[in-house]
Amino acid sequence: MIFNKKWTLKHKGKIEKDELSEKIKISPEISQILKNRGIEDEKDSEIFMNPSLDYLRDPFLMKDMKKSVERIQKAIENKENIFIYGDYDVDGVSSTSILYLYFDSINYPVSYYIPNRLEEGYGINEEAIRKIHEQGCNLIISVDCGITSVKEVDIANELGIDVIITDHHECQSEIPKAYAVINPKQEDCHYPFDMLCGCGVAFKLIQALTPPDVFKESMYDYLEITTLATICDIVPLVDENRIIVKNGLKLMKEGKNLGLRELIKICGVDTEKIGSSHIGFSIGPRINASGRLGYSYLGVQLFTTKSEYEANEIARTLEEKNNERQMIEAKMYHEAEEIIKSNERYENDKVLVIANEHWQHGIIGIVASKLTEKYYKPTILLTIEDGRASGSARSIKGFSIFDALMSCKDLLEKFGGHEQAAGLSLDASNVDTLRDEVNKIADYNLTFEDMIENIKVEFELEEDKVSLDLVDELHKLEPFGLSNPSPRFIMRNLVLDDIFTLGKNKQHLKLNVYNENTYECIGFNMAHLKANFNPGDKVDLLFQLDENNYMGNRTVQLLLKDMRLSHPKNAMKDKLSLKLFSKIVPNSQNNLYTINSGDENLISTNINGQHIMDGSEDINIFDYLVEDTLVIANTVNGFYRAISDMSLLEEEFDINYRENTINTAKLQLIFSPNIDKIDVKRYNNIVLYDYLYDSKEYSYLNENKNECCHVIKYYNETDQLYLKNIINNIIPEREEFIVVYKLALVNKSFELDMLDIRKTFNIMPIKLFTILNVFKELSLLDFSLDYDSNIMSINLLEKPNKKLNLDESIILKNLKDLRAEYLKSY
Repeated sequence: MIFNKKWTLKHKGKIEKDELSEKIKISPEISQILKNRGIEDEKDSEIFMNPSLDYLRDPFLMKDMKKSVERIQKAIENKENIFIYGDYDVDGVSSTSILYLYFDSINYPVSYYIPNRLEEGYGINEEAIRKIHEQGCNLIISVDCGITSVKEVDIANELGIDVIITDHHECQSEIPKAYAVINPKQEDCHYPFDMLCGCGVAFKLIQALTPPDVFKESMYDYLEITTLATICDIVPLVDENRIIVKNGLKLMKEGKNLGLRELIKICGVDTEKIGSSHIGFSIGPRINASGRLGYSYLGVQLFTTKSEYEANEIARTLEEKNNERQMIEAKMYHEAEEIIKSNERYENDKVLVIANEHWQHGIIGIVASKLTEKYYKPTILLTIEDGRASGSARSIKGFSIFDALMSCKDLLEKFGGHEQAAGLSLDASNVDTLRDEVNKIADYNLTFEDMIENIKVEFELEEDKVSLDLVDELHKLEPFGLSNPSPRFIMRNLVLDDIFTLGKNKQHLKLNVYNENTYECIGFNMAHLKANFNPGDKVDLLFQLDENNYMGNRTVQLLLKDMRLSHPKNAMKDKLSLKLFSKIVPNSQNNLYTINSGDENLISTNINGQHIMDGSEDINIFDYLVEDTLVIANTVNGFYRAISDMSLLEEEFDINYRENTINTAKLQLIFSPNIDKIDVKRYNNIVLYDYLYDSKEYSYLNENKNECCHVIKYYNETDQLYLKNIINNIIPEREEFIVVYKLALVNKSFELDMLDIRKTFNIMPIKLFTILNVFKELSLLDFSLDYDSNIMSINLLEKPNKKLNLDESIILKNLKDLRAEYLKSY
C-alpha cells in the first residue's frame, strides 16, 4: 500500500502536562512543539518566543565588510557617483530599497538599477554595466546578485568602476574579481550565520555603515522591508533571520513604512493579525508580480516614496499586475500539464525538464514551484525564444538542483542559485541533452523513498484540544518558515460528511468532517484529491490549525495539507478492501491452518492474571511498533488501523498476505496469516490488531514465541464484530455455488471488474472468493486477479464427467472446521 505522501510523527503518543508548560504558562501542546524543535528549557524558550534585536551579530565578522565600508565612506567623501544594482524579485527589490533609504537618511544621492526580467534576465549583465558607465558611475554596490558575474565584473573593472558585491547565493568555483565581496557563503568567510537572504546581507552592510548608537534607532527604518524579503526568500527562520522577522512583524502592525502599509491595506490584511503567511502568500507575490511582468522599479518606488498618494497609486498598480500575473500563470500551468500528459517519459523521469516556446520569463518560477509541489519531483521549466532556452529550476529535499546544474555546466550558458532553486539559460538544441543528464544524476542520487514527500507532523491532536485558544497560542511560535515550519497535526478516523470543489477554476477543495465535533476544512489547490473519496468514508487528515473569521464570527478551520482513506464507507466498492477479501480465503487446500495443539479449556485460562483473549486499544501503540516486530491483522478494519499507525513511523515495513517471508524491513505486517506457518521466534514483539480465529492460535503464539517476545493485543470487544462478520460470510450456501457456476457455463470465459462483484452475482465478495477457490480446487474453472487493473478473469474448464460434489472440497471442509473452532472459542 503506497501513499502519495509519507507522514512522520515527531512525537508519538498523547501530550502530557510537563514542567516547561507549567513554568512559562503555556499549554502542553505548545510545550511539545518547542521540544520537537529541540527547545527544552525556560531560557531557550524565552529566546525563541521573544528574540531580542540585541542579539544581532557583529557585521564586521563578515569577510570584506570593513573593506566595503571604507570604500563607501571614501566614495561619499569624494562625492562619487554610486549605483545600487539590484534584482527583480522581492529580495532584490527589498535590498535595493533599504540601501537607497540608508543613503537618503544621510542625505547622499545615489541611483539604482534593476534589470528588466523579460529583456535582460537575472543578475548583472554587460549592457547594464555599460549604461551605468555612461552615466558616470564610480562605484556599484550589488544586492542579492553578483556572486556568479565573473565576466561582468571584469568589464566593470576595465571601465574603471569599482564593484562591491553583496549576495547570499551559492558560490561557484570562481569568485568575481570585485573590489570587495560580501557573501557569508564564501568558504573563507567565517561569519557564524550564512543563511541570510540578500536583503539580510544588505541590512548587515547598513549596520556596519551606521554608528552602533544610531543604528539602535535607525534599524527600524529597514526592519519591515528586510522581514518581507526574509520570509519571501524562504531562508531558514533561525538565528538572525528569526530575530529580524519576529521584530519586523511587530513593527508592521504600526505600519512604519508608508508604501508597505498601503500595500497591506490593498491586500485586505488585518495589520493586527499580520503573520508570515500573509507576507508569503499575499504581499510578496504582488511585489514579485511587477518584476515578473517587467516593472521591477515599482517595488522600489513603493518602499522609498514619502507621498501617501503615490504609495496608494503604486499599490493599486501592483494589485493590477498581480491579477494579470495570475491569468498568465494559470495558462502556463495548464500548458505544462498538457505537455506532461502527452509524453509517457515524464511519468518515469525523476526530474521534469519541460520547454515551450514564448512562455513568460517572469512566471516560469512560480509554475515550476507548483509542478514540483504537485508531482514532488525537481522541475526545470524553460521558455524558448530565438533558439535560446532560459528558465527556472525548483527542487525537493535531498537533491541540490544547483549541484546538478554544476555537473551540466558545459551545456549551459549561464546559471546560478542554491540547493532548492536556480535560474539557467542554454542553447535550445541542448535541452534534450540536459533532460537526459540531470535525470542520470537524479537516478544515481534519488531513491524511490526520496521521491515521496515526507511531511513532519508535530503529533496527533486530540479533538478536545482543537480550539481558538490553541490557534491564538500558536502565534507565540511565529514567525513560521524554513527550519521553523507551521505546526502540522493529524486527526484520524473522522467521517467525511461533505466534499466539493470551489474557486474560479474549481482548484480548491472544501470538506466537512465529524467525529465528536464537526470541522470545516479548506485545501488550496487540492481539488485533485476529490476523486479518491466519497461522503461516509472515514478519513485521516493532515492539517494546520487556522481560523475562519466571517462577519466577526471566529471559528476554527483546518487548513488541509493531505488526506488519506482511513476506512471506506462501502468496502464492496473499494479496490484495496476487495483485494484483502480475496486474501482471506485460502487459494489451495494446503494453505490452511493445521494447528492441533492447545488445551480445550483454554478459553478460561489466564496468563499473568489476564484473560488470554482480552485486548485494549488504550495503550500507546508506538511504544511497541519497534524493530523486529510482527503485526497481524485478520480483518479489513484491522488492516487499515495497522497501516494507519505504521505509516506514521520512520521505519520501513513490509506487507505480506497469509504467508510470512524473510525480509529486511524492521517491521512486518501479515494479513490473515496461517499462524502455524509463522516463525514467531524471530520477533521481539507480536502486535495483534484483530482477534485471532480461535483459542488454539493464541496457544500456538504463546508456546512458540521466544522468552523476550511480548504479544500485544491491540483491539477491544467491538473489533470482534468484524471477525464475526467474516466467519458468518466465508462459507457460501449451495444455491450461491449454483449461481456462479451457471454464469460460468453461459459465458465460458469472461472478465469482470471486481467492483461489480456484488451487482453481477448478488453475492458478498468473500463468498465469491470461496466459491472460486473451491471450483478451482475441483478443476471446474480457473481464475486470476489483476490487482492493478482490478480485473478478474474467469475461465470454465472442460465439463466434468461426474456430478459436482462439494463435500469433496478440502478447502470447504477446513473452512467449516475453522468456523466451528471460532464458535467454540468465542
